[in-house]
Amino acid sequence: MIDSYELLLTQYISKEDFFRFGLEKTIYIPTDKVEAEWQSLKNNIANNKAVFIRGFKTSTGMHLASDFYSKVFGNKQVKKDPSNTQNPAKIIEKLTGYKKANDLKNYQLTSIFGRSRNILAFCAPWNIVYIPSVLDPLLSVDAHTDLANEYKKRFMQHSYEKFKPYIDEFNEMVSNHQFKKSMDEYFQTLFDDGHFDKKEMMAFENTIREDFAPIKF
Repeated sequence: MIDSYELLLTQYISKEDFFRFGLEKTIYIPTDKVEAEWQSLKNNIANNKAVFIRGFKTSTGMHLASDFYSKVFGNKQVKKDPSNTQNPAKIIEKLTGYKKANDLKNYQLTSIFGRSRNILAFCAPWNIVYIPSVLDPLLSVDAHTDLANEYKKRFMQHSYEKFKPYIDEFNEMVSNHQFKKSMDEYFQTLFDDGHFDKKEMMAFENTIREDFAPIKF
């Protein structure tokens, strides 16, 4: 297989220089603003205020998500993001002062750790960055080359070190025994009820369990 990025990095510039460029030129939300926005997100969840997730492909998926968050988190205001990026974009624009359409060229909005159907992660300020567009192919979920895997690992490690207290807190929340018990009980009740198509329920459960897994790399 011929990888054009490998050709670039072996014949014209070094891989280390390219990776360093990607890490240094990524635009993160300032740490002090991350603290306040993270507290605000948690408060909105706890106080039954509007919070957002990436939409599901089917109306059943979104219906199940609303039911899950209502019963497990006590929040009945979980909404589908209109464009799947609108609310994360608003947050990073507000907290960095950079609006992609006006202030940046060849930058992409991206989620560092994914988990877009998780209300604790989709709009979490430690999970939203602008990356140079030239790095986007290496961070795609479909990119599985050695080069992409190496950069993804460095990128996530670099981001984790930058926001360690908040990511550790997230990991503790989703690993908490009581939370995991509540989630298990919810899915058991859902399958016992049998109201929805079994394949759709299984697909929904897999998505939720993946998005509520601790962040490891």
